[in-house]
Amino acid sequence: MNQLYLSRRNLETLLSKLDRVKNGEFSHCTIVKNETNDGKYPQTIPTIWVTAVENNEYYHDRMPGPVVQEDQENLT
Repeated sequence: MNQLYLSRRNLETLLSKLDRVKNGEFSHCTIVKNETNDGKYPQTIPTIWVTAVENNEYYHDRMPGPVVQEDQENLT
């Protein structure tokens, strides 16, 4: 199984990019991760693009999967 770590900063950046698009700005809503040499959190894929999309776009033809109750309460 491959492993990719996203910091809070990574997640907040992706959310910021989604918000910018929603406000009419341009963004690919993507960050590029290539941190295979990190001593504590090395990813197992040499380079990967992580792209954020809005929920209504991603789940356009299906329901989202389950999450634990503690997290469900924080989702919008």
